[in-house]
Amino acid sequence: MIRLDTARAEVGAAPTATGFTRDFDHLFSTVGDAALRRDAGGEHVTASCLVIDPDTESVLLNHHRKADLWCQFGGHLEPEDDSLCSAAHREATEESGLSNLSWFSPTPIDLHVHDLSASFGACERHFDVVFAAFASVNQAPTVSAESLAVKWFPLTSLPASLMPDLVVRLPKLYRAAVESRQVSDINRG
Repeated sequence: MIRLDTARAEVGAAPTATGFTRDFDHLFSTVGDAALRRDAGGEHVTASCLVIDPDTESVLLNHHRKADLWCQFGGHLEPEDDSLCSAAHREATEESGLSNLSWFSPTPIDLHVHDLSASFGACERHFDVVFAAFASVNQAPTVSAESLAVKWFPLTSLPASLMPDLVVRLPKLYRAAVESRQVSDINRG
């Protein structure tokens, strides 16, 4: 299971412009490592991943079964996850069916806090740590049990039934994913 100090370090590596850093700090300070377990209360950390194809300026989204809306891949942390990054990677591969992601961001591209509807049961609020991955629109995704559909969308033709917060955030997340890859290439090179 992810250690609290690991989660704090990963959240600390996220862009500060998100405006949610203090919310995560407050959650970690008041709830401790219980914030990393879904069974420890209605407010907890999740990890997600925006999968993009920069060559076609497209995003791979899933039509989430519980929300009945299109969103990025993501979910709760599991005991086998040793970092938020590994949890986001696991969620992306499980929910997209893509086993060959050509790049995965080493640090988060965004932090987000959102309230949930009653259809999510005991979950009331997710503190989501967003990572990014690259894949090709030529790769065929598969639908998991958590989704109604999985599909590539050009940024210029997004579905009408997007998660409400993604209407504004998705283009920014896309740009953050591309920039994260550029920084990653510079640091390697």
